[in-house]
Order: sequence, then structure tokens, then C-alpha cells
Amino acid sequence: MPFDAAHADFARANATSAAWPVIPCIDASSGSVLLFVAGRQELRRCADPMLLTRALSRAVRPALWFPAERKLLLAVAARGYRRGKELSFILD
Repeated sequence: MPFDAAHADFARANATSAAWPVIPCIDASSGSVLLFVAGRQELRRCADPMLLTRALSRAVRPALWFPAERKLLLAVAARGYRRGKELSFILD
């Protein structure tokens, strides 16, 4: 797929207001979380990496990253929640 400058500018402009689907890479010992967002890497820190790891193992939808709020939103399997129960993690 060739590089599209117009798409890259659009992605950069909306990076602060939009939710981006991501697959977080978690280092459970240090609490580091690596996210690939709009073609770039972001390294963040999670206060409770084991809880985040357990929530990711139960996720029923892709994780969403909200850069403006530094929030990672997960939907995990739960009884009575057809689309999953949403859990949010604030990453520093």
C-alpha cells in the first residue's frame, strides 16, 4: 500500500479527538504499555499491568485508545452485557 500524505495528515489531525483501535503490548514487570497508533509508537505506563493483562485476555472487542484522555478502553465478557462491559485504564 503506497504512502498517502492526505491520509497521514487526516490521521494526525484526528489523533487527539478520535478513538483508535490498538493492540497493546504489555511488560508486566515494569508496567510499560506500547501502543501503535496511526503509524507511530507510543510508550505509556500502567499502574496495574496485571489487571490490564487479565482484562485483555477477556476482551470481546478490540481495545480503543483515546489519546486526548490517555484512556485505554476495553470491553470484557460479562453476564448481562451483550457488547461486553467496558473497563477503562488511564495510562501515564
